[in-house]
Amino acid sequence: MQKVIVLIFALGVMLVACQKSEQAATVSQADIKVATIQCESCANNVKTALQELEGVKSAQVDLTAKIAQVSFDPAALGLSDLENTIAKAGYDANDTKRDSLGYSDLDACCKLPEDRASK
Repeated sequence: MQKVIVLIFALGVMLVACQKSEQAATVSQADIKVATIQCESCANNVKTALQELEGVKSAQVDLTAKIAQVSFDPAALGLSDLENTIAKAGYDANDTKRDSLGYSDLDACCKLPEDRASK
């Protein structure tokens, strides 16, 4: 009886370990340059836009480094999906240029200095 209990316990541990390995294998990491973010509000805008995407596990934005760090399911999303989402929010993402409509909707503090001066 003890052998059966030990065997069942060992199988349970192995199943849990396999599930964690499979979950880890389905998550990719991406660092995306967001050179046009200006303030904490920008960082929050980018983070929120990314987190609304189905398949994004987590998103952080470093304002000082101007980098968005994203964990995502590569079966659901690709890097271009992440970049396009940031661009639609009004910010450059790597080599993907910001959407003009998204940019026009940003608060003044989130616009580039040359665009703030002209208004």
